[in-house]
Amino acid sequence: MRVLDPAPSRRTIAAILQRVTEQFPAMAGIEIADSWGAYVDCTPDAVPVISPADGVKGLYLAAGGSGHGFGLGPGIGHLAADLVANDTPCVDPSPFRLSRFVDGSKVKVGGI
Repeated sequence: MRVLDPAPSRRTIAAILQRVTEQFPAMAGIEIADSWGAYVDCTPDAVPVISPADGVKGLYLAAGGSGHGFGLGPGIGHLAADLVANDTPCVDPSPFRLSRFVDGSKVKVGGI
């Protein structure tokens, strides 16, 4: 069940802190000042949408990293910028088009 504003998991935070201090003993005794939880934006096929929004002139989407947004962010941003600027896309944008969910394309569900 997805929650838009989830509470941080204290158990997960404690486990991460333990692993960090095991790997970096000099960090023993540090305290967590703040923590937050967040919604993971997912698409049905676990592939981001990086595309103009059909029917809404000037609206472009760059979302649906399915939990990989931080790692994919530079590439997503590059392709999105190319599309918005009407430059030659850095990669083929067709696998990332929003319309794939409604144009009859076979959507293969990926691992999330």
